[in-house]
Amino acid sequence: MSYHIIANFPANRDNKGTLKMYDGSGALVFGPVEALGRGSNDPANNNNHANWKMTNADTPTGEYAASVIGAGTPTSSYGPYSRVNLDPTSGNALIAENNGRSGFMIHGGDASTDSSASWYPLRPTYGCIRLSNSNQNALINKIKSVGGSGKLTVNNI
Repeated sequence: MSYHIIANFPANRDNKGTLKMYDGSGALVFGPVEALGRGSNDPANNNNHANWKMTNADTPTGEYAASVIGAGTPTSSYGPYSRVNLDPTSGNALIAENNGRSGFMIHGGDASTDSSASWYPLRPTYGCIRLSNSNQNALINKIKSVGGSGKLTVNNI
């Protein structure tokens, strides 16, 4: 493994957490930066973003294999830069995948327009981890400079 990304989120996902990356030798090479692992209140998760087993809910804890993929559309949702695709390998992430969840990523996107929200300037996703566009670009550049394969660990703290 060439890199390990760690995302730490409070149990109350209305609040931001942090994301950082270590290289294969264990040296911190990126972050920590603000990150949001909050899902959306949506009929697909019975309007409960905290129900991580359900579609569009909070990003599940656990481990994921990580790989860079191209930018997504619309850029308002994903940002203009490449994304990190996440494939669950253990923990609640794998349980959620076995329950039908898919499409986990780390990506950017437009800032929230509600400056009073606890997650401002980030905004909730449909189960991914959101970074600011500038931090997303910096993360992708760091992954490319380190090279090789990686993993993500998501923790509640």
